[in-house]
This record gives sequence, structure tokens and C-alpha cells, in this order.
Amino acid sequence: MTVFIMSEELPEELKRKLMEKFMKKIREEKRAEEKAVERTVDPEKIVWNRLADDKARELMVKAKNLYPNEYPYVIRVFYELLRRGDVEEFDGYTTLLLLHRLGIPVKPSIRLKFVKHGKEVSFKEYAD
Repeated sequence: MTVFIMSEELPEELKRKLMEKFMKKIREEKRAEEKAVERTVDPEKIVWNRLADDKARELMVKAKNLYPNEYPYVIRVFYELLRRGDVEEFDGYTTLLLLHRLGIPVKPSIRLKFVKHGKEVSFKEYAD
């Protein structure tokens, strides 16, 4: 990084040009650092780590299997929402809504559980 020392003897126009050049160089260095960080980050891994529950994971697996061509776009959108801070994590309902808004009509699996006295039982046992 270059350090400029501004003298009071320099004309204002020259000071301004030097300062603009200095600020431009700082911005370029910052962009280069951000791009280097983005290259090392795996958006898919980050998105999968932010899926809050089993239902969200199930929906993403279905989206990946049923729509392999659209899946990278889904990951980019989910990652961008996380990166911007719009969403902290994706639960099943949020994942379902976002997938439908993106044109990926996946449906969650429906399982019925019958619980009797704190234990999961068959329908026949539950009816008795």
C-alpha cells in the first residue's frame, strides 16, 4: 500500500487528483480481496449448513434430484440471501416457499405418525 503525504504547498487540484488516485487504488485492492475470498467459498456447502431442519434438507435433495439443471441457480439465490443477511437460516417452510417462487415445484413427503403413550405405534394399535 502506498502512502501519500500531502503538503500544504500543493495546489488543491493536484491534492484532489492524488486523493482520488489513492482512493481508487484502495477500492481495487478491496475488490481483489473480496474476489479471492469468494473463490475459496463453496456456496453450496454454506447453504446446506444453513438448512435448519430435516424438512428443508429433504426439499433440497428433491430439488437437486428432480431439477439438476436448475439446482445451481437455486444455490446461487439461497447463497445470495444468506450473504446479504436477508435470511439467517432456511427452515422447511421457507425453503418450500423459495423453491416454489423460483419455479421448482417440489412437494414434501407426508408421513403420518401415530403416537400412543409417548411411543410411535401402527395405525392398528392406535385404533385399539
